[in-house]
Amino acid sequence: MQFIRLSLSLLAFTVVSACGDATSPSSEAQTGSATSSEPGPWDTLAALPPEDQPYGLDVYTVKCVSCHGNLGQGVGNNPALKGLSPTAMQQKLLEYRAGKAAGKADLSDAEIASVSVYAGE
Repeated sequence: MQFIRLSLSLLAFTVVSACGDATSPSSEAQTGSATSSEPGPWDTLAALPPEDQPYGLDVYTVKCVSCHGNLGQGVGNNPALKGLSPTAMQQKLLEYRAGKAAGKADLSDAEIASVSVYAGE
């Protein structure tokens, strides 16, 4: 009888410790900072029907590669994108489009979200 109680206790402990916290590091990395009130790029894309979600590679190729290079390393005086998280890249692009940074960004919210997911690390 003692063996069964011990076995059940170990089983219960294993199940509880395996479940742990419901949030995983990967879900936090996708949504950005847990304290951020701004929607992340995944939120913006998820709000669109699938047929209206642009493909990040296409957006990057058409609108970004000439200034930021094939690998996001930056060309000339244009900044490198490499190393930015998707959420940070989305924020920078929104600021860029709003005129808070030099240059031009003719990107919709959906294009910004898709390219951020594609090119962000």
